[in-house]
Amino acid sequence: MANLLLGKKILVPRSKKQASVLSKRITDLGGIPVEVPLIAFREKQLPDEVLVSLTEQAYDWLVFTSRNGVEAFFEEINRLNIAVTAKIAVIGEKTTAAVSSYGFQADFIPTVFVAEQFVKEFVPILENGQQILIVKGNRSREYLAEELKEAGFQVDEAILYETYLPTESEELLVGEVNKSDLDVLLFTSSSTAHHFMQIMKKYHLVEKLESCMVISIGPITTETLQNYGMHVTITANPYTTDSILNHLVQYLTN
Repeated sequence: MANLLLGKKILVPRSKKQASVLSKRITDLGGIPVEVPLIAFREKQLPDEVLVSLTEQAYDWLVFTSRNGVEAFFEEINRLNIAVTAKIAVIGEKTTAAVSSYGFQADFIPTVFVAEQFVKEFVPILENGQQILIVKGNRSREYLAEELKEAGFQVDEAILYETYLPTESEELLVGEVNKSDLDVLLFTSSSTAHHFMQIMKKYHLVEKLESCMVISIGPITTETLQNYGMHVTITANPYTTDSILNHLVQYLTN
């Protein structure tokens, strides 16, 4: 097990808070993680109209699409001492685990962790007239809300965190890429992919990536990279960091 990643240098562009667990797994598998946080999070307050509806227990369902949304929501709810009575729907293993950490269980989890599959499986279990709150970040897609509204449900959205590129990370990333010794670029979100490619184009460094293998956590992130002209060697399935590493080990050892 110790050298399955063959000493490859692997870019880990996750936030400081989220990078450590992934980096440890890479190290345990014999890889060399290179942490450059290309994303950070700022929490935002619940909109007044959403607060009123939560206080009145008007929502039948809460929908969470990320761990960050879960944490921001429950921290705010606990601070305001508002009871949660709605059922909970989630996308993703980490999101499910985050809900459990606050003492709740997910009532609905799609078989595949993408918005399209979520809508396909979620709509048939809903009842007419149900109200839904989607908790999201500022970069999240509009697809869920649009599809659920089109299906005839009342949908509110609460942007409870915003993502941004840490200023100091730009110089750090440029320095790492200029060393020309990165073997694998690992992307776990579209946001990190956007930030990475924007810096590469700004400093005209795209050519230095030609020898790098690119691996993505899922089809949305892959699409983002491909739109920038990047070739993605591996798209993980299921869409988890564990799956990314399993795919990478299999690819390198074969």
